[in-house]
Amino acid sequence: HIVERNQLEISEYRLQASEVDAEVERLMSAVAQAKHHLREIRDHIPTSTSTDISTFIDTHLLMLDDAAFTDEPARIIRKKLCNAEWAVRLQRDALLAVFDEMDDSYLRTRKDDVDHVVDRVLRNLLRHAPLGHEVPDRRLKDMIVLADDLNPADLILLQHHGVAGFVTEYGGPTSHMSILARSLGIPGVVGVHHARRYVVDDELLIVDGDDGVVIGGADQKILDQYRERQNRRRDYLAGLQVLKSEAAVTSDGQAIRLHANVELPEECESVHDAGADGVGLYRTEFLFMNRSGYPDEDEHFNTYRQMIDALDNIPITIRTVDIGGDKPLDALTASGSLAANPALGLR
Repeated sequence: HIVERNQLEISEYRLQASEVDAEVERLMSAVAQAKHHLREIRDHIPTSTSTDISTFIDTHLLMLDDAAFTDEPARIIRKKLCNAEWAVRLQRDALLAVFDEMDDSYLRTRKDDVDHVVDRVLRNLLRHAPLGHEVPDRRLKDMIVLADDLNPADLILLQHHGVAGFVTEYGGPTSHMSILARSLGIPGVVGVHHARRYVVDDELLIVDGDDGVVIGGADQKILDQYRERQNRRRDYLAGLQVLKSEAAVTSDGQAIRLHANVELPEECESVHDAGADGVGLYRTEFLFMNRSGYPDEDEHFNTYRQMIDALDNIPITIRTVDIGGDKPLDALTASGSLAANPALGLR
């Protein structure tokens, strides 16, 4: 199923003074709809999912309760005698400008939250169906969804509809959405540019989330290979569920400790679920990737503290940053500081 979510076209039009109260009411109704939709999504979050995803939804709900998303657009409507869509757009632009000026790099990245929340309100005002509501539930079951991008709320709703997998044109492996997809066990490939140009609705696709491959027009031999691979994986995962509660002991009776490799703080909760004794390697370079600047000391501290709290007193080994070669860094590449020899990265 191909999701076409083009940029919303927002136009300004003038109101008569007698129309202002009704326009403010229309704004409040759109905000209330957005809250209701987010609460529905939150109710479908599996209990095994990282609490970070629930926090994502709660953050958006809190933003919708903030005066910046209600009182201020209403004030703009009354002052400028303009439509609600235009007022919301003006307020969004003002908020994004504030985020751009923040010194805290982590807070600057929260601009995406503003965009997600505003998009929900605008779609309600323009009567555009949110993702997952534009077609009946039965149409999405066992389908592969192609979209420009998805956020965690989208993915939770799609999982509730029973999608088989997803492909997005944007995004990266360390995004909230990618983390959640792994947690929910939904196959997906992100960053497939122009994917929707080459696929038509109801086309048979193979989404290989392990290797980051999307295959269309596969012949019977390829289909059989992937179905066999899918069956082997199901059997393998079922076997691991049985083994995770067993003691780690070699055939000659030597007890060993099994530690997990972790790339993101959100993955720490799965360490307990997998029965690991600790984290043997946390790769700190992922703090530096997929961004134009560097994490500051507070972001380092808060990230490590979050991990230690989530691990609940089991051991963790934190590796100093390893950048270069197979792990390029945008900020260093732009400044020319990255070593040309892939064996000589920065540590």
